[in-house]
Amino acid sequence: MDTRTHRVISPGRVNLIGDHTDYTGGYVLPVATDLHTQLAASPADEVTVYSEATDDRRSFAVDDEQPSGDWTDYVKGCYAVLREEGYAPGGFDGDLSGTLPLGSGLSSSASLELAVVAFLNDAYSLGLSRERMARLSQRVENDFVGVSCGIMDQFAVALGQSGHALHLDTGSLEYDPIPIPDDVRLVVYHTGVERGLVDTAYNERRETVEGALDALGAEASTQLSEADIEDAGSLSELQRQRLGYVVRENERVLRVGEALSGGDLETVGSLLTAAHADIAANYDASCRELDFVVDQAVERGAYGARLTGAGWGGAAVALVDAADAEAFARSLHERYCEQFPDHESRYHLVTPSDGVRVQRRS
Repeated sequence: MDTRTHRVISPGRVNLIGDHTDYTGGYVLPVATDLHTQLAASPADEVTVYSEATDDRRSFAVDDEQPSGDWTDYVKGCYAVLREEGYAPGGFDGDLSGTLPLGSGLSSSASLELAVVAFLNDAYSLGLSRERMARLSQRVENDFVGVSCGIMDQFAVALGQSGHALHLDTGSLEYDPIPIPDDVRLVVYHTGVERGLVDTAYNERRETVEGALDALGAEASTQLSEADIEDAGSLSELQRQRLGYVVRENERVLRVGEALSGGDLETVGSLLTAAHADIAANYDASCRELDFVVDQAVERGAYGARLTGAGWGGAAVALVDAADAEAFARSLHERYCEQFPDHESRYHLVTPSDGVRVQRRS
């Protein structure tokens, strides 16, 4: 019999459009997914947590700040950041499970962070708002794990809404839920190409773009136009190329939000596909598997498709008619497996869902 006092459902995130914009104060349009991390836990003196994904049980003290170089760092980091902010939550005894694939570009790390923080917030009455939980979880990633991610993933996981995408200005943190029509589905296709953000070009891209913003005296990419970049003699060619993509992506996010609100799915789709071409050519964040999925998705009747997440592997997202979604996904999967038979690929039909939620068991 399960005697856990709490059950936390923490969604993943698929970003419809707006990748590599969140660390520049740009615009993003993420969706919280029904794919999720589940934490069943009860308060305890120390931390003892079992991961179903790794079939691994770990125990450590709540004040253990020694990185382990594995998934437990996301748990330890939550405690480290909370302590820095003056909170002193106790430990827990818990089991991690769920449907969210690790390393898939669907924010499994942010989902885990929010699951832990939301549990501690409820179990130990920390009084944290959803926005605050998102910010603290971002710091876990930045300060403890060592990934210079922006706020998008944690914000979407904390504040997602069922049936909606979340238009977020990552500079001001103002957000607006945008309904996704019931007659379309998001098909997320994981290429089977794993990528670890710390060990890839992610931090390199961020340094290049932040250096370009500093050179132009801009606090956020939303303050700039393409003309500003083209006329800037202080930028290197690489900075101009990278920041140019970000500025164009901000504009596409705004246009996709408007088109979604107006039910103009053809425009939404064409902007998604254009975004993929731009990030592949000017941010060098794609790979041959992602390019193949996008091309095949469009060929098979998707409104549009693009990589989602940081890139360099992971997943692509396609917008398709709901009635055809399963047949579309099967056809795409068959063709991909023919092309890349050694890849452990998979697909999901994603439903936009609510942000992290905590259930207390009586």
